[in-house]
Amino acid sequence: MMEQNNNQAEQYASQERISKHLREIEEQHHIKILYAVESGSRAWGFLSPDSDWDVCFIYVHEPEWYFHIEEQKDTIEQMFPDETDMSSWDLKEALRLFKSSNPSLIEWLHSPIIYQTDETFINEIRQMENQYFNKEKAMFHYNHIYKKHNDRYIKDYGLPLKRFLYYLRGILVCKWLSDKGTIPPVRFTELVEATVEDTDMKAKIAHLLELKKRSNEHNLEPVDEQLFAWAQEWAEFYNQKVEQLHPEKKTSHDDKLNKLMYDTVNRITTEISNATSVLLLK
Repeated sequence: MMEQNNNQAEQYASQERISKHLREIEEQHHIKILYAVESGSRAWGFLSPDSDWDVCFIYVHEPEWYFHIEEQKDTIEQMFPDETDMSSWDLKEALRLFKSSNPSLIEWLHSPIIYQTDETFINEIRQMENQYFNKEKAMFHYNHIYKKHNDRYIKDYGLPLKRFLYYLRGILVCKWLSDKGTIPPVRFTELVEATVEDTDMKAKIAHLLELKKRSNEHNLEPVDEQLFAWAQEWAEFYNQKVEQLHPEKKTSHDDKLNKLMYDTVNRITTEISNATSVLLLK
């Protein structure tokens, strides 16, 4: 009970701290943040005691910003001294990535840890997900992730626990995509529950997660040989499967995304204008 209360207190403190950083960024860059979430290991659910915070957000500029002839910088990246790493995309770039079914953006939209959200925007974009989601493109992405971790870390540097879990997550997402063809869950435990049928392997994975929560980011921890062999077998299976894929090009629905962008910029501008007017009247 005491541990649960401590966790809740820590989560509340983190929420307050990150919300403060987001307000600072809004003021510094004259933007409005539409959606801000945790990404990476904290969102996946296998953080370590020394894990940093990876916060991603989508933001909108004032209307005038979108009427420049030359391309404008459409990202904001900022590191804070408290181990909070923030990265983002402007609304226009985010919608372009959404149109191309960018897997990282799709993960953002389903993060279980949300720091700030514009409900109207997020509800509208989620309603369009099925029209744009490309299962084959996602499989290429996650196949690349687990192959990268296999080649760069597992083969050359032994088995850092963090990297093995990244490797395993990429494999299990490919399994989800192959079996279900829908957007995979962000939480690793949900992914394991839905894709791993072998109860022994589930138990071994659960044990690794507990080790990860107690150990530092770069600790080397032994991985069960049977689990490693099982993961490699599935990795090879999806390597072969991905080689046979030919991603379909989805039908373009630019008019819907254009309208979402136009409506969002106008709505946020109106809301800010109204709020400013109220403050001036006080």
